[in-house]
Amino acid sequence: MREDLPFADRVLQTLHNMCAIAANLARPADDVANMMQRDNFEVESILDNYRNEGFAEYLTSGEGKKLYYLNAKGIIKVCSLFT
Repeated sequence: MREDLPFADRVLQTLHNMCAIAANLARPADDVANMMQRDNFEVESILDNYRNEGFAEYLTSGEGKKLYYLNAKGIIKVCSLFT
């Protein structure tokens, strides 16, 4: 993981590293937050912003949790972080 990236970009990169790249692979924000050892609400807010910007999507689990994943535009954004 590139530590020199802004935190929001590292959240997106972490979602990618968790292989959340399709609806059937979606992960809750608290999984991302736990992996990054950060506050769940902070991570969920960032993921919601990325959804609004068109880089991520979410679906709702049976328990009512948002499960996030990168869409094609989000995958391209993560890949661009390495160039």
